[in-house]
Amino acid sequence: MVGAIRSELRKVFSTRLWWGLLLAVVLLDGLISFGFSFLVGHDFGGGDSSQSPFLHPNAGTIQAVFSAGFLYYLTPMIPLTLGVLLITSEFRHKTISATFLAVPQRVTVVVAKLVAVVVTGAMYAVAHDLAVVGAGGGTLAVRGQPTFLGDGRVWQTLGISLLAFVCWALLGFGFGMLIQNQVAALLAGIGVGFLAQIILGIVFGILHWEGVSRWLPGNLSVGMLITQDPTNGQDSSGASPYFTWWVCALLLTAYGLALSGVGSWLAARRDIS
Repeated sequence: MVGAIRSELRKVFSTRLWWGLLLAVVLLDGLISFGFSFLVGHDFGGGDSSQSPFLHPNAGTIQAVFSAGFLYYLTPMIPLTLGVLLITSEFRHKTISATFLAVPQRVTVVVAKLVAVVVTGAMYAVAHDLAVVGAGGGTLAVRGQPTFLGDGRVWQTLGISLLAFVCWALLGFGFGMLIQNQVAALLAGIGVGFLAQIILGIVFGILHWEGVSRWLPGNLSVGMLITQDPTNGQDSSGASPYFTWWVCALLLTAYGLALSGVGSWLAARRDIS
């Protein structure tokens, strides 16, 4: 098993894929956090905190700054893409046959790949945290705004982002295992994770089905990362469009494990060529 895991990790870090996507994480999340940090403390001429949730800085505001990429469902697309590419590249280049022949027990291969996905996703999450704290937190400090880096809830958000990245990478891995065709898996993953999330969110909002929209993966990500309402500083476990953060974490983890598990189970039973 250790040898199989080492082999899968070597496959990841011996290509340009990993650092290309890692650079995308740093640039995208850093720029989004940088932009949102300029909203903190501005009232935009109104002075009404209900219209400007960033008017009065609090822990919830800083959580939003550090998680802004998740608020607009952009950040999850990177670990999802990573998960898809890590497995579909094997099907695309026909190396999956050699992999299964080298390790006859397919369960071992699947577990090794899952471990590689988890490790890589966690590494990307660390890069995400460094980027948002450096860009967003640094900008806040320069502007004389509080960063709340001494608040446990902000550190909780940064810590939980590791789980969010891993879950989205597992979702991508599951799409890749189920579909196998790289282009189709990417389109399906992005379609479900981004486009369907937005469309269904709008539809559920029009129908006032807020209880249903809580179950969407993107909303689960937001709910687990932002545990305090930026508008009033009250805990979001009250009148909130999200579940409590730990319920969101459990559900998103279940989604990732379920999809990757079903995909792995089916792939382990298919014939190879």
